[in-house]
Amino acid sequence: MLGSGPRGQDRVRGSPSPSRRRLKVTSWAARGGGGAAPGRPSAPQIYLEYEGPSFGEWDISPPCTVTNKSSRTATLNCPVPGIHKIRPKVDNETFEDVDRYLPISEQLNCFLWYVLKSSPEQSSVPPSKYDSQELILWIYDPENAEPSELNHTATFPPLNSKTLSKQFWNLGQEPVVQTYFRNTKYFATALPELGFWIINVPAMLDDIITNIHGKAIAFQDCFVLDSPFIISRPEEPFPNNVNDNSLCSPAGSEPFIEWSACIPTTALLLSEFGTFHTNDGFITYKEIKAPAHILGFDLSHKVTDIVLTDDGILFLIMGTVYKRESNRFFKLGSEYNLPETGITGIQSRLWCSSEYPVQSGRKLSTVAIWTPTEQYLGYDGNVFIKITDTTTLKTVLDLPVTASLSIGTVCYDSRPSEVSLLMACVGCSSSRVFYLSAYNEDRDLWVLRDFSLKAPPQGFMLMEFVYSASPSMLLWNKEMVYYSYKNNTINGFVMVIGLNQKLSEVSQGSTIHQLVIDYFGNTVIKMKNNVLIFFKVEMKNAVALPQWEEKSKNIVLYLNPSGNLYMLFINGSSIHREVYPLKTEMFTYIHGFQDICPYLVFQHSMDLNVYYLDMGDEVTFWAQIVYMENLGLSTVVEIYRPELLMQTTDVNYEIAHGICTKNQTMKFYHKMDYSLEPNYTEALILSTGVMTVELQPSMSGKMCATHNKLTHFFVGCPPSRHIVIHRPSDITCIKHNFTTYKIPGEYLWDPTTEDLVVNYDWDKYGCLMDLHYAIPFHPDIALYDGSTFVKTVEANFILWEVHGRSDYSYNSSMKQVGCLCEAQTWISMLEEHENSTLDEIWGPQNYRSCFQSELGPLGDLNQLYQILNHSGYNSLIWPTEYSGIYVFRVKIVDPNFSFCDLNTIFAVRTYGIVESPNIGKVAGFSILILSIFGGILVVSYFRYVKIYRALIYVDPLPSHDQQDQTRKTAHELKKDQ
Repeated sequence: MLGSGPRGQDRVRGSPSPSRRRLKVTSWAARGGGGAAPGRPSAPQIYLEYEGPSFGEWDISPPCTVTNKSSRTATLNCPVPGIHKIRPKVDNETFEDVDRYLPISEQLNCFLWYVLKSSPEQSSVPPSKYDSQELILWIYDPENAEPSELNHTATFPPLNSKTLSKQFWNLGQEPVVQTYFRNTKYFATALPELGFWIINVPAMLDDIITNIHGKAIAFQDCFVLDSPFIISRPEEPFPNNVNDNSLCSPAGSEPFIEWSACIPTTALLLSEFGTFHTNDGFITYKEIKAPAHILGFDLSHKVTDIVLTDDGILFLIMGTVYKRESNRFFKLGSEYNLPETGITGIQSRLWCSSEYPVQSGRKLSTVAIWTPTEQYLGYDGNVFIKITDTTTLKTVLDLPVTASLSIGTVCYDSRPSEVSLLMACVGCSSSRVFYLSAYNEDRDLWVLRDFSLKAPPQGFMLMEFVYSASPSMLLWNKEMVYYSYKNNTINGFVMVIGLNQKLSEVSQGSTIHQLVIDYFGNTVIKMKNNVLIFFKVEMKNAVALPQWEEKSKNIVLYLNPSGNLYMLFINGSSIHREVYPLKTEMFTYIHGFQDICPYLVFQHSMDLNVYYLDMGDEVTFWAQIVYMENLGLSTVVEIYRPELLMQTTDVNYEIAHGICTKNQTMKFYHKMDYSLEPNYTEALILSTGVMTVELQPSMSGKMCATHNKLTHFFVGCPPSRHIVIHRPSDITCIKHNFTTYKIPGEYLWDPTTEDLVVNYDWDKYGCLMDLHYAIPFHPDIALYDGSTFVKTVEANFILWEVHGRSDYSYNSSMKQVGCLCEAQTWISMLEEHENSTLDEIWGPQNYRSCFQSELGPLGDLNQLYQILNHSGYNSLIWPTEYSGIYVFRVKIVDPNFSFCDLNTIFAVRTYGIVESPNIGKVAGFSILILSIFGGILVVSYFRYVKIYRALIYVDPLPSHDQQDQTRKTAHELKKDQ
């Protein structure tokens, strides 16, 4: 058998056995035709390996050559691009020994990205920050690489790769890790002296399928090939005890595999030998067991179904659901709103829903659980809700009340918000018939799909939905597969091309074991005898692929995000993984039917998986399809809920040298006038939701590499949209040291005799804007999505002081702004809504413009106009006698501006007032000064009088003592003076 893939990427040889024959191509380096770069081989090298007995020699189509035709391992050189045949000549040839056709194209991608997750010793991330992990990347040449690079065991770039990476860094190369589901990009930091780049990605990322790409930079006429990569996740702890019982399926049952929709490397394998869990795609794995005191040996060997959830594993055992979390194993029964027994099925999501934009207040379930008569949905945190039963369904879906309705299979739908139920109805028609109902979790809506299928007397079919805008699904039983595409407009049973046979006839009577659908629409049906049948989604016919393994091998197929598949070989508790080269095997078989892809190129600009559109928003895309003349291909646009957005389409094409290029430009935009709606809230509910758009070529083929593109348009309020008051550039943000302030009671809406003390919340209100009292203030509002500026708000808005302050005003009247009728005011709105809060009485739901004339009197247009906008003259004016602090709430009232309830808070403080003196205080102070001055004069008067009298009565010839006394008195007088 033949396998292909880059050297060193999951290259597993396997041991030869006498009855097993395999031809392996373990490297592709198809770059022929362009001449060799200096120091490089003159032709691409492909490594061949044959496993099995009786090998003769290689039969190779010219001009290819092989190094040793008689060696089981050889190097193939093909200097010319094209399709080349490879065949091993062996004795006693079997159906395995068919020709293999290897497509070799002329490529300029000579180099590859080597990706390594750094160990804690290598990582530059601090040990305390294990919420991220570090990837090390360098560029290597697969034809001149070290064995450690080819085997992916290298921990540091060898000299050749280090030099090559430095050369590309000098040329400006920069790798980017881009995720598959969200298109999130992680950029690199270059370490040229070490010869590699490092990229930090989240450690618990749920969008782990990525593509590593760089700039279109060539070195020696060769580019670096984009490389798919899976970001590893930390291992989940599921500790076992010595006496725990293995959880096994019943003896003789086929192995069953379940993987996470968003994290396919996290998977479970259920077999008769146990249940095994992996976080790295079964490179390593561990067994999951149950405590013996909770689940006995007999029950632990009767597991019929398993499901992976975000926080554990569900097991269905004899009609009862058990759950294993990291630290406990327990039963989910009546305590969790689930039946104790009688459960017939459990099902998790098939497609990742983490990016689906659910409406506010709603969330999507993670698991569906059902009985023949009841349907339950499970959510995070072990929350389970019964959503319906068959009695209710008959009423809701308008089915005969006397009919017998039973639920057989439940599966998450093509659209992530929907869950579909396959029901069998006896009494709805002359015979038992299958119907399909769907429940929309986002809209809480049940519908009966346009689907019916004659059912056997007993039993149900399994089903899986394809990720698409219109419900498309595959149903199967043991012998056949039924397809229903585009809401059942295309349906029928899958037949094998060229033979027109049923699947069981092609596989020598074997029955279906497994059906796998990958991200590219490739569908592989595995029969119990290991026969593989391939077809493409939305195609009617299948092809039987060449036999790959013996019938007796215990094998299960496992999704490989790179486009091929994994085969898991199960031998007791041992699991061995190998790559199954689906692309090469498919090409080999289809080559004989000349089934080529009808288009040469299909590309588009619809890059994101989710687009958010608010009122008045628009988004434009282009799609291009290139095909050979006369095929008449086009881009098909499938839309679910097209009523949510308006659409325009422009198509143009050109033809040159027999090749037609058709370009299609699509614009989706929101345009609706809500101002005249009698019930504004109801109109918003009806016009918001999720519109799903799917782009795909009008014709495809089994060899087409690309498939459909699905994108969701959320029409409503974007999740992080908000408004911010623009702070003028000359006003700085200064946090003051006060926590409270007073508002005089006379300036409140309801005046009081006491002042109102307000606690100023700095975290909530932010910095004060200091505004001069004499300058009118006009708030400028900016619209943001998160931290990204969107635009300046030009819509009408209102504001009010949140603490009831009323001593501010407006500088324009209704007449001055040009109103044609009396405008709404706070007083008029309060009179109409006496028992409502200020936030409720006035908003987009009841806003009425005064610039539209109405019959009747004009009203009093001399009142102040209390509505503002970006372009208007109307502004706030402040009191001129005193300063104050005002905390305002702003609210957008334009009904056609946004689905969001846009409001915000800002605070201002006025300054610049020179306050007039208080007459009473001035008079009192003056009297006090005059009194003090007068007192001093009175005291001085009496003192001088005393001295004067003492001098008058002195004797003419004083005695000695009198002279001394006179001198003393005179001295005191001088001292007083």
